[in-house]
Amino acid sequence: MAVVTGSGIGQADIALLAKKFSVTFPRDYSDFLRTYNGFRVKSPDYCNMRFDKVDNGFISFDALFGHGGSNEYFDMLAMNQELLDELDFVAAAAIIGADPGGNYYVLITEGQQSGVYYWDRSCLHAEDAKRGYDIAGGEPCQHLYQVAATFQQFFDTVAELTIRKGMSVSAYVG
Repeated sequence: MAVVTGSGIGQADIALLAKKFSVTFPRDYSDFLRTYNGFRVKSPDYCNMRFDKVDNGFISFDALFGHGGSNEYFDMLAMNQELLDELDFVAAAAIIGADPGGNYYVLITEGQQSGVYYWDRSCLHAEDAKRGYDIAGGEPCQHLYQVAATFQQFFDTVAELTIRKGMSVSAYVG
C-alpha cells in the first residue's frame, strides 16, 4: 500500500490560490501546501474512515489536492474551477480533496462553520436514517458533514489511518 505526496509549493502560489477562491487559508492548511502540495492514497486507491454521522459508519478518502500537478482531477485549482460554484450556499470555502466516488472534502476558512467537511455531492447518504449532516446542501441531498474543526485535525486523522493500514509514503513530482 502506498501514499504519494507532492513537492511543496511556495507562498506566492498559496496566495494565488487563496485569492482565486476568495478565502484566507488557515496556517495549518498553508503549511500542508508548503510541505506536501497533495496527499493521495495510490494503492489500494482509497481508504475508509470511521464516521458516525452516516448509516454505514464510514466515509472514504482518496486524496487531498495539490496545485500545478499533471492530473487535473487531483489539482486544487482545476477542481475548484469546475465545482466551487455548486457550493454557493457556503461562504469562504475551497474544495481541498476527494473520495473515490465523486464526493469531496471542503475547507471552510471563516466563521462559526469553519473546519473540514465531507460534501456528499453524489447523494450517497441521501437515504440515510441518521441525517447527521451539519450544513444542508444547495440541492436536496448534497449536504456537508463536519469531519474536523481544523485542517490539522483532519490531516492527522488521515495520516494516522494510512500509517495504521501500513501504507508507505513517497513523493511524486507533478
